[in-house]
Amino acid sequence: YRTFVKQYYHTRLQPQHQQTFHQITIDIPRMNPTSLFQQTIAQECFERLLYIWAMRHPASSYVQGMNDLATPFFVIFLGANLDPMEAGDAETADLSKMSEEGIAEAEADTYWCLTKLMDGIQDNYTFAQPGIQMKVHKLKELVKRVDAPLFQHLEDNTITFLEFAFRWMNNLLIREVPLQCIIRLWDTYLCERDGFATFHPYVCAAFLVHFSKELRQQVDFQALMIYLQNLPTSDWDERQMNEILASAFQWKYSFNDAPNHLG
Repeated sequence: YRTFVKQYYHTRLQPQHQQTFHQITIDIPRMNPTSLFQQTIAQECFERLLYIWAMRHPASSYVQGMNDLATPFFVIFLGANLDPMEAGDAETADLSKMSEEGIAEAEADTYWCLTKLMDGIQDNYTFAQPGIQMKVHKLKELVKRVDAPLFQHLEDNTITFLEFAFRWMNNLLIREVPLQCIIRLWDTYLCERDGFATFHPYVCAAFLVHFSKELRQQVDFQALMIYLQNLPTSDWDERQMNEILASAFQWKYSFNDAPNHLG
């Protein structure tokens, strides 16, 4: 990774690459609002690793949302460089008190894990984002099957799944639940074959249906969209995530081997 930095990072100021780097620098301050990601040291790490990834993958280059996908890895690897008594506080770590080597290792490891993750979902970010389109369609068919009243309520209020679920697919739910819940979720994805690509729509279906009662109480398009974009998950922990995963596994085993059941 350090070789790539030496090879590519200086090119960020070249005219043909300035737009890519500019978009990265705009998106990084909008990431997870915890104090960790507001520190200049962390933001510089992300500028480098995202720019290097974009240069190494010209088919898609950098797309908004990729910055979020790197955050769980960075937190985990930073935690590995903290005192064991402080490892659980990586989200609030003061990077100015950490060794430069430890931060550099976390940055490099984050790059390689992001690369591996993106290898399995890169069709989410190529032209027209066909991967996201297919996953949203699968989510729609799942909800139609497992919660017909909710599906009909969304239809009756002219809510299309792409309007709210695009972000769920693009950001892998990072913007919807606390970061520790994402780490728990991704731990499961890593244990599943193609978990980020094939299991994720089942998780999104379970996530949506979890709020079925509340959603069916919203009376119009505006109320539904406001609720869907601000789901009450700020106090969630692993218990709620485990419930979502249990439902997702149940539906996966029911439907994944019989795709015709999904329309």
